[in-house]
This record gives sequence, C-alpha cells and structure tokens, in this order.
Amino acid sequence: MRKILFLIIFTVVIVVFAFMAATRDWQAPAITMAQSEYVGAEMVVNVSDNQALDEACYTLDGQADARACTDMGGAYSGELIIDLSSLEDGPHEVCVTASDVNLFAANRSSQCRTYTLDTVPPRGAVESATRYMQRGSSAAVYVTTSEAETNLRVIAGRREFPFISNAAGTRHFAVFAHPHDVEMEDFKPIVEIIDRAGNTRRLPIGTVTKDRSFNQDTLNVPASFIEQKSLEMLNQEGSGKEAFLQMNRDLRAESRAEISAVTSAFEAGPPVWEGPFYRNAGAPKAQFADYRTYLLEGEVIDHQTHYGLDIAGLAQMPIKAANRGTVRYADYIGIYGNCVIIDHGGHVSTLYAHLSQIDVGQGEVVEKQQVIGRSGKSGMAGGDHLHYATYVDDVPVEPTAWFDPAWLQTRINDIYADFAAAE
Repeated sequence: MRKILFLIIFTVVIVVFAFMAATRDWQAPAITMAQSEYVGAEMVVNVSDNQALDEACYTLDGQADARACTDMGGAYSGELIIDLSSLEDGPHEVCVTASDVNLFAANRSSQCRTYTLDTVPPRGAVESATRYMQRGSSAAVYVTTSEAETNLRVIAGRREFPFISNAAGTRHFAVFAHPHDVEMEDFKPIVEIIDRAGNTRRLPIGTVTKDRSFNQDTLNVPASFIEQKSLEMLNQEGSGKEAFLQMNRDLRAESRAEISAVTSAFEAGPPVWEGPFYRNAGAPKAQFADYRTYLLEGEVIDHQTHYGLDIAGLAQMPIKAANRGTVRYADYIGIYGNCVIIDHGGHVSTLYAHLSQIDVGQGEVVEKQQVIGRSGKSGMAGGDHLHYATYVDDVPVEPTAWFDPAWLQTRINDIYADFAAAE
C-alpha cells in the first residue's frame, strides 16, 4: 500500500514539475542602459520582456534603502525614469533590476553601470556671423566652446544645418540658410549645443534677414511633351494629366529626396572653393524659387517651385564646374535627368542637371571651370539648357549670390577666416 501511495505521490510531483516546465516562461527581462559615459539629471532605461513586465527598480551608489520602483503593468516594454537631480556632479553607480509576470515565480534580471553625472549646460559664444542676409540666401557663423563639443547645429525655421569643427572640438564653423519657404516671423537662427550628457545651450546668432519676393510663372504643357517625357522617365506611354502629375509631382518628390540624401550625407570638411563661383555662359531662362503654375489645355493641373537657375546657350555646350570640389554624384536622377553634384566642402554643393553627357565620375576631384559634361534636355526639360542649383546641406539657396566676389567674401569667407585664424 505504501509503495502504491509513494508511486502516486511521485507521479503527481513529476506531473506538476513537467507542467511547470512546459508552461513557465524562463526568459528574464532585458535591460538596456545608456552606453555613454556622461549623463544628465535624468536618464532613461528601457526594459522589455517576451511576455509581461511586473516592475523595474533602481538604486544609486548601492543605497538599497533609497530604492525606487515603477509598476510596468504587464506591458511588453517600458521606460524606467531615473532621477539623478539630488546627486552632485561626478561618478555614480546606477543599478537597475526588472521582474516579469510569471507562473509560480518571477524571472528577474539586474544590471549596474557607473556614469559621470554632468548637469551644467555647455558654454559657448558666437564669435562672428554674417550680419545681413536675404530670404532664400546663405550666411555663416563661427562659434567657440569652452570644452570639446561634437553635437552642434544651426536651427533656422524648420531646418537644421551642421557645423565643421577644428581638431580640438572647440572652434566651429557653419554655413546656414534662410530657406525660401520659411516666413520672416519664423526665421530666428540660433546655435544649439548639446553636450555629452544631453545638456543644451542655445545661442542667438543675431543675423538680420531681409524679405524678398519670388517670381511667378505660368507654363503651358503640350501633350506631345508629356508623351515624350513619359517614355523617357516612366518607360510608359501617356500624354494626359495623370502621366504629367506622375512625373511633375510624384517623380519630382522622389528626385528631390534623392538629391537631399546625397547632399546631406557629405562628410564634414573645410571649404575648398577658391574665389567666387563660376557662372556658366548663357542667358537666364528661370530664376531661383520661381513659383510655377502648369496648364494643360487651359486647365491648371499643378504648382511647383523651381529650385535653381536655368541657363540656355548653344545646344550641348560644355558645362564647367563652378568651383573646386569632389564629385559626389554623376548619374541619372528622375526629373533632373543626367546630373552631376559637386561637394565644395563646408556642406556647400552645386548641381548640374539635364546634361546630355557626363564627363566626370563619382569621387573625382575637379577644378574650377573644369568641363564636367555637356548641356542637354534629359529629364523634365523642354529644351537644351543647364539647370544649375546651389545647396547648403540639403537646402537649395539663391545661387547667384555665390557668383558675387564681394558677397562671398563678406558673408561667408570672412567668417571662415575668423574660424581658421588660430589653427
């Protein structure tokens, strides 16, 4: 009888343990702590679990009696906010534990890291900057910081512009723009400095901008033009409104995004341009930021903004580089057709579009007035011409200013000279 009872108990125990092993979650929660050495007055730790979180807790400098916890409420993931504001700046150990919701017994995990607490905003000063600029044009600023900083930017309206810095990380130069589509009241350019702990300092630049108006133009679109370009750019037949909008609206947006991806990906480097930018020969046919209305058989079908300068001369005329730089793109881009994009350093670049022929390759260093191709009508061009554009980071700006030696010297080069003077 005892043997039978023992066997029954043993079987039940085995069944219970087998049930526990089959149904219990054995995976402990994951804890992701900041990898940086420096932290500010508050840090965020991410916790997650494959099923459900119970709570996450933290202690500071091994003080278990000051343990603080957050109920995760059964979520799969969550944030643990750690308040460091009561501590003095310097090194501190932060330990985090997390537990999940589980059958019979919770899984637990823990992690500790030592951080340097820094609650003091970075110190910096605007040493020199362009005093006056126009809407749609460019400017420059030179900033110094008391310590090495790597995260600086100019914020101008909805746009951000990167800096280049000296080897010590204490002197910084940026070219920025007043984007043509940012209203005057929204343009208040500032320098934002974010240190390694996430502390922020904002400095007003003080550049005064002047408003300007941009041309408006109306273009009649022949059905024959739509038919020709549909075959070239869409590889399909079409001569109506739908085909035109697919090119002029959808493909235009894709082309702009492709150019933006190229121009905003340049590695930080000093300006390499030499003197004013060269203007290719020919008559101006369209200006920067012209607002265009498109008509098809008398019906308004679209509106778009022209981001460059159109120059028309002889058919297939040689096109020359506006200044010294490195070719970052030499291929076909949607509505722009055959394109060359040249990086001139300082996050400034120029684009040459609608070419019939490209004579340079990606990565090639070109000199000012070196022939890079020939004009044409590839892409969304109705006739042979050069579409020329200037970009500051990925923002198109008024290109004609860069042809002016006095403007370039006083608005850009003098500021860069201040930045480079002590190097």
